[in-house]
Amino acid sequence: MFQSKLFKRLFFSYILIITVSMVMYSGFLFLQSRKVSQEQSARMDEYVLRGVSDEMEDHLQGAMEAVQNLRYSSVMRDLYMSVKLDQTLTSFQTYAVQEQMRSVFASHSSGIYNISLFLYGSDVAYTGGGTIFLDTPFPSEESLGGSLPLLTVDTAANALQISDNSRYIYDRTDILYADRFTYQNGPGVGVCCVIIDLKEVQRSLAETLGEDHAVRILYDGQEILSLGNMEKKRMTLTSESLHVPGLSYELYAAPLITLEEGLAFWIMFLLILLVSAGFVALAYFESKRYYRPIGYLERMVSEEPGEKPQEEPGTESFASSRRDGEMDDIIDSIRALIVEKNSYRERMVTIGRYAETGMLHSIVSGGEGGEKIGILSNEEYLNLKHSYYIVSAVNFAYDDSTPLEKDLRGELEQVFKRAAEGYSTEEMHIAWYFRDVCNAYLIVNFDELEDSDELFFGLHRQIGAALADRHILVSMGIDQRRDELTELKEACESALSALDGVLRDGRGEVFFAEESAGEHMDYYLPESFRERLKNCLEKGDRQGIHELLFDIYRKNLNLDAPAEVYRSLLDEVYPAIVKTVREISGPSMTHLNIRRTDGLMTLQEIFDYYDAVLMSVIDLTEQSRAAGGEEERLDEEILRYVEEHFCDSELSLQQLSDLYGVSNKYLVLLFKRRYNMTYLQYLQNKRIAKAAEMIRRSEQPLSEIGFAVGYPNQLTFRRNFKAVMGVNPSEYIPEN
Repeated sequence: MFQSKLFKRLFFSYILIITVSMVMYSGFLFLQSRKVSQEQSARMDEYVLRGVSDEMEDHLQGAMEAVQNLRYSSVMRDLYMSVKLDQTLTSFQTYAVQEQMRSVFASHSSGIYNISLFLYGSDVAYTGGGTIFLDTPFPSEESLGGSLPLLTVDTAANALQISDNSRYIYDRTDILYADRFTYQNGPGVGVCCVIIDLKEVQRSLAETLGEDHAVRILYDGQEILSLGNMEKKRMTLTSESLHVPGLSYELYAAPLITLEEGLAFWIMFLLILLVSAGFVALAYFESKRYYRPIGYLERMVSEEPGEKPQEEPGTESFASSRRDGEMDDIIDSIRALIVEKNSYRERMVTIGRYAETGMLHSIVSGGEGGEKIGILSNEEYLNLKHSYYIVSAVNFAYDDSTPLEKDLRGELEQVFKRAAEGYSTEEMHIAWYFRDVCNAYLIVNFDELEDSDELFFGLHRQIGAALADRHILVSMGIDQRRDELTELKEACESALSALDGVLRDGRGEVFFAEESAGEHMDYYLPESFRERLKNCLEKGDRQGIHELLFDIYRKNLNLDAPAEVYRSLLDEVYPAIVKTVREISGPSMTHLNIRRTDGLMTLQEIFDYYDAVLMSVIDLTEQSRAAGGEEERLDEEILRYVEEHFCDSELSLQQLSDLYGVSNKYLVLLFKRRYNMTYLQYLQNKRIAKAAEMIRRSEQPLSEIGFAVGYPNQLTFRRNFKAVMGVNPSEYIPEN
């Protein structure tokens, strides 16, 4: 059988199919496995790095907040003033400073070992535990090299150049955060140094990292701390701190494919090979079975020795010749089909640039109704019906609100049809296209036209007269004459731009597109517009606003300027009004929406709209002042709701904003004004106080207590509990 070419081809075709299928399947499995491993590894890296950064920045933010609290303390202000005036501290001042230091330390004791205050040129250091006398005065800021704020892992004695001092707290290696001691943002008179327990930080970071990751923590590009074994690990992720400027992290992870994963892959590959071998055996069996009758036929028609094969029906030569003839017929048919296809393709490519002009190309060509489809099958579809065309944009203005399209569309169609029939000739064709019941395009296609202006004035008079009883004002913008269909889009845009003449001359007129004269013309807008407007709004001066807007409208209208000048004026007036209203707005203006005027409007209509809006602003301001008591009741209702639902994990500023129809900024200011703290600080204190009470009074697991007070995430619960109570929930010992 293997001597037969047919059997070999049959068998090896099976082998080829099996080989290709198995290779593709193996590759698919490998790529999918690789992709899943990479995604899982990337998610794990992001989770670990987020945990490391949260843990590290939790300690650093506590240190930074401690320094900020000292800067803004009234007690430390007196210390600052005494140092600036070179006055000696009284014993009471010294005691007050120590108490303030002790209070700040108690508020930010999470991982903080010590907080010390050094004054330039002084041999006394202030801490919460008392004053420490240095052997030599503390160096000046110039001696420190201007390296503040400082973040490093070192001893305080070495980092701050405290010489000849063997104090244990200044001689142990820890994480140091040091910054200038000032009063608010004034000049520095000393250094406040926060010592963070290095061992505590390393322990908490090691728990987050695990054995498969390592991390480098850098400050201003210099490594200050590294944890984990970095041998045979690669850097997979970096991150910049959002809270501590200059702080960054580099995460290192073990190789993506471990030894176990590699062995699993090779085992899978061997299984695929075994399955492939089974398929090969099956292919041999099937090839042999299907080839058996063909082998019988080969033996039956084998030629005798010495005989010359005759090309008779049934012989291989005759069959081959016949197959060649059939193949020639097929190739000829395919060639004819390709030629037909190419002809069709050439036509579609040629018409493509005209099809891009949109729905109007068939109208301009003269087709209407069912004829529009026939245009594409016409050999003359590339040509306009006549040599030139002009596009006009027509606008309809109604006395009241815009009617429904079904109520008026048919009537407008009939008006356009009668106007077109009255002016169309063999040399001129008029067509139209409606965008909606407010806007339409009128297209005039012609060979010779003596007076196009008179034509459009006549069309305008006829259409306007037909719609006069409906109290509809018709305005028309006319483009220039064109002869290229590819310019149809530009023609429509030019006709719409011509309609901007409504700004100056009002509705019901005909406006022609003109070339820009190139002359610069300035519009009138007083430099003190915003100040005058703000003054009128604050005083509720309605007459002043009327006079201000009318003065701008009148002086600009007298300029008789092009429409572009008025558009530029409006582009400056709108943001000026919006910004001024926002400056004087309060909660009562939350839902006021001043829209930019769009569509076709006259200059008078636009200024009337702005006048009405500003009157509404004054009305709302007066209502807000009269409703002060109502606002107070709203505040009490919001605070009562938070008091009743603070354990709800879904409670948020956005939820309160949606529920009571106020902004997030309004809520933030409310909590700051009532409790002298942020919304999140208030919520955290309430939840942790509730958790401490539940620990004292019940035997519930900590996980259930955390969930009950609004912390589904136990890590967040533990961190917030420690920040408020000073210890972890598991270490909290209730007072008797």
